[in-house]
Amino acid sequence: MDNYAILEKHRKKLSVYFALFILLSLWITQGIFLIVSYTWSNLFLQERFRQKLTWVENVLKNKAEYSEKIANNDTTLEKLVEKSLENVSITQAWNLILWDLDDINLLKNINRIESWDYTYFKTNTTINDENYQIIIKIFNPANFNRLLTDYLNFIWTTLIFSVLFYYLWYFFVGRNLRPIRETIASLESFSANINHEMKTPLAEIISTLSLAQATKDNYEQAINQSLQSSQRLDKILDSMLGIINLVKSSYSREKVDLISQIKNIISEKQNLLLEKNITINTDFKNKNFSQKINKQYFDIVVWNVLSNAIKYSNENWVINITFENWELEIEDFWVWIDEKNLKNIFSRFFREDYNKEKWLWIWLSLVKKIADLYSWKISIESQKWIWTKVKISFL
Repeated sequence: MDNYAILEKHRKKLSVYFALFILLSLWITQGIFLIVSYTWSNLFLQERFRQKLTWVENVLKNKAEYSEKIANNDTTLEKLVEKSLENVSITQAWNLILWDLDDINLLKNINRIESWDYTYFKTNTTINDENYQIIIKIFNPANFNRLLTDYLNFIWTTLIFSVLFYYLWYFFVGRNLRPIRETIASLESFSANINHEMKTPLAEIISTLSLAQATKDNYEQAINQSLQSSQRLDKILDSMLGIINLVKSSYSREKVDLISQIKNIISEKQNLLLEKNITINTDFKNKNFSQKINKQYFDIVVWNVLSNAIKYSNENWVINITFENWELEIEDFWVWIDEKNLKNIFSRFFREDYNKEKWLWIWLSLVKKIADLYSWKISIESQKWIWTKVKISFL
């Protein structure tokens, strides 16, 4: 299974896990809400039952007085009694004296029962030395049957929306995994390019040594050519290691005088400058400029830019280095860079010309990575047949 297939597999897994997590969270939350609703509803229901029972008992205590007043057309009291006895059944000495419920056979042997919308309470009480059995029906919007049905309907509804949850997370994960996909693509391309870079000097070493062994001659030339190819391979490996190991947690800072350090790097290049008879003109406006950075990384940045300038400048050329207002400028390469390629120049996979030995471009990716690490601004300008200019701002 290739890298993209593995990534896609995990993307789908994460989407499924997210959908299940959302569903379970919703179900648990809704379940807790319904349990709380059921508990509070029953507490409120008991209070309503006690209140209703008090009204009924009051009517029974004063039934003779209330009957007389109602007979004398006391409409207010009549309405109050009707309200008190609404949804109530009363039995006295096994004789039914009031039934205002749906089912006369209800609650024969139990004290409480729940229907779809109502809860029925049965109680026995003694009033004025007479025994009564009272059944009261109270509307209950949160009874167990209704809540259970609502919960099951909620589960089915959320199951339908689980597909939406899946694709929402699938889209979100895809957007967040895009850098990983790009990294995988970059690494694959990088591996292919490095494979090409490394095979070339290895092939040169093998062919040179094989030829020397076969002809029994030119050992010195074979050794020199193999040494050059080995050094080239060593540089490639160094560039790879630098790119891979450069992480924010792996560097230490120290106060560095940038001007002095640039001068030291130039002095290290004297042999190569003399070999090509290249002159370096320096113009350092800031005589004493210090910054707390990693000295090794600063050397890598300046060393590589200057190395490219020397490597690709023609013999008897002039390189201008200026430092002013926190900005280092190195100009001039003899080899220019096409304008269309300037935007790709810091890519570790980019090469201006594969037919020539331009392995130092690999290092520019490391230069850009270090610059980004310190928030330095680095740019390259180039004009055909004239110059290439590199600017690094240390602000």
